Amino acid sequence: MKTTAISTPTVEATAPERFAWLLDRYFRLDRDDALIERFRTLFEIDSAGDLTPQPVLDPLTGETRGLMVLGNSGTGKSALLMRTLRTLPMFELAGREKDGNTLYVTVPPEATIKSLAGRIAKNLGYLDISPRAKAYEAWDVARHRMRERGIRLLVIDETHHLLRKGSGRDVEGAVQTLKSLLQGDWPVAVIVAGVHKLRDGIMTDPETDRRFPKFELTRIAEGSNEARTFARSLQICAERIGLSLPADGTLPDRILFAEAGEAGRSIRLAKLIFRMALDGGDWHVTLHDARRAFDLEYGQFPMSPFTEADWQTVRAKLLEGGWSR
Repeated sequence: MKTTAISTPTVEATAPERFAWLLDRYFRLDRDDALIERFRTLFEIDSAGDLTPQPVLDPLTGETRGLMVLGNSGTGKSALLMRTLRTLPMFELAGREKDGNTLYVTVPPEATIKSLAGRIAKNLGYLDISPRAKAYEAWDVARHRMRERGIRLLVIDETHHLLRKGSGRDVEGAVQTLKSLLQGDWPVAVIVAGVHKLRDGIMTDPETDRRFPKFELTRIAEGSNEARTFARSLQICAERIGLSLPADGTLPDRILFAEAGEAGRSIRLAKLIFRMALDGGDWHVTLHDARRAFDLEYGQFPMSPFTEADWQTVRAKLLEGGWSR
């Protein structure tokens, strides 16, 4: 989990080398610190005030605590979670042949609550669970493996896939299982992440719902502190790879407007714009570069947020025309 970062490009670095560095960059936003604060409600704090990997246990019930990370597609939920785990040295990802106290699993669209148990057990070194096993038997194996391997935090990404209805699916059982992970002989802290249908599904069971407080990734609002943080990150990133941004300073606002304030999509588009500039070789980002990047992603529009004109005028005309990409 703790990877070696690619060093900042030197003056002599080529465009491909600069872009490789860019791809590895993470734009830190206000939500990063907010999520770390939520970790401090899930895990014990030592005498020095530092976070530990020991889950907080309710003294009356012995239960741990959960957390639900919610956001639309493109908000950057996965990147935020992975970055947070990289930032906090007390959490180490475990794998089949790697020790650690944290397990991160991503739920595929076709998964059932039983197959998730199999995925967890397999990721922790267990051979495939028999297809004839019942769901509760599969979870007995998964929980046993988590205890054997010392897992104290389980992160389940794309959890909403477990709540799809259909043949062979047990939505109610899936919700109950999430609650049960916080209980028993080896309770673990559990973070579930997904789109808003995850919240809707969990809310069907009040007991599970109250055990998973919500941490929602909202869109970055125009003029907000987080919009300013995004702009600073964009500026710093550009400078590190030898690029200058348009002098009018509106590129960050145009990007956020183009992506409806969704952080993950905005960062991806910004990197593509920088690539257009690097490929051009002039070391200056232009609205033409931004327009080309946007067109590659979404096709051509008569007018877009990157139309070369005064931004407030462009913005007003787009809104007047009912802008929606």
